[in-house]
Amino acid sequence: MKDPVCGEEISTTTYTYNYKGKTFYFCSPMCMAEFKKRPEKYAKS
Repeated sequence: MKDPVCGEEISTTTYTYNYKGKTFYFCSPMCMAEFKKRPEKYAKS
């Protein structure tokens, strides 16, 4: 699985955020914070 912001491989035990009923996984808190600012930019419908 890849981080939706930076594209790096991640572990599913790292940082997660739920958006519109989907769980997104991140490699760092920085990537998760960026995603939270504009989730529609990174989340595919």
